[in-house]
Amino acid sequence: MSINHYAINFYKKISSEIDTNNITGDKLLNITQCNHINLFIIKKIYDDWLNNFNKNKIPFFDYDNKETKEAQKNFMNILSKHIKIKPSIIPDIIIEAIIETVKLAANPSNYIVNDTFKNLNKINGKNLKARKKYYPYHKDVFDELISDIQHFENNTIGKTDLIKLVAKQNLNECEILIKELNSILEIDRNLFIKIDINYSHNEELFNMNKKEYDNLLLEVKSCNTFQEATEIILDNLKNNYKHKLDDPKLIKILTSIKENY
Repeated sequence: MSINHYAINFYKKISSEIDTNNITGDKLLNITQCNHINLFIIKKIYDDWLNNFNKNKIPFFDYDNKETKEAQKNFMNILSKHIKIKPSIIPDIIIEAIIETVKLAANPSNYIVNDTFKNLNKINGKNLKARKKYYPYHKDVFDELISDIQHFENNTIGKTDLIKLVAKQNLNECEILIKELNSILEIDRNLFIKIDINYSHNEELFNMNKKEYDNLLLEVKSCNTFQEATEIILDNLKNNYKHKLDDPKLIKILTSIKENY
């Protein structure tokens, strides 16, 4: 059974307990039995609002002006006190939050990199500090990132540096979150797929050390499509393997990656 099926079945179980005609902000924190899922529902609302705001900026105003930023902050605070969700989109929001929480539990490094890069206009200490409240089991990860970023120019980093900083923390599956999800979803552990390719088995394919190889795998995990991931692997092959696409070791790597999409 796929993650989507688990999420849909779970929503069906709890749907009778939810008054979809009266979903306001204060009720979101307790809308399911899982605190993390509830936080991800709120994160979804905030991210969609912020992405929509940034997308619709027009080149006639100074959005970096101190007064403008303060007005934006005040507006967001007012909106947060008046959240009211249309009944028709409640199922989709909850199901998406469940799926995203499972992805985080299975592969924290991959999820945190992708989610941060996708939803933050600037990856800096201030924005990460605001974001960590949605990650109750990974606050220490964000604290370390915030500390590391202080050593970069303008206290800001791009995706490449984010990947390296997250990789440095050697994150594993989040067992406490998996147990929490399993208690309400009865989820199959086989869903928690990871790319686990031993460096010693593939050293001859790539001209890099183990640390560089681990960073390569993390970058691959951060791709949105199998095609993007495959291109990164092929681009980093040793020259003499670029024409050996039927090599068993290469096929094993690509097969493992494909299972994640």
